Amino acid sequence: MRRAQRLRRSQDFQGVIRAGRAVSGSCLVLYYSLRDEGSGAPRFGFAVSRRVGGAVQRNRVKRVLREAARSLSSDSEEPADVVVVARPRAAAVEPAELRTELGDALGRARTGSEGGTR
Repeated sequence: MRRAQRLRRSQDFQGVIRAGRAVSGSCLVLYYSLRDEGSGAPRFGFAVSRRVGGAVQRNRVKRVLREAARSLSSDSEEPADVVVVARPRAAAVEPAELRTELGDALGRARTGSEGGTR
């Protein structure tokens, strides 16, 4: 993922979590917030805590989520910030299930459907 497509600063993460819409799934929680800046591709940030597993498991989950986000962001030019927080179950599921759940959560966040949102 290119630098322009990533959230890097702590205050960027916190801003999305505070102001964004939250969508929950069994493997992840997705926070979604539209940016004020004109146009551009969505920016993604990933948080995978030690509760998910050791370094190998955490890095595997991040790789799968980054690849899924890369393919999903090519479909949209919506100026949004997205923070994905992995739950411990994320390390135990197949990569295809993780990709599907990220796609479903992103779709629900974009449309504003109320299933699993705050």
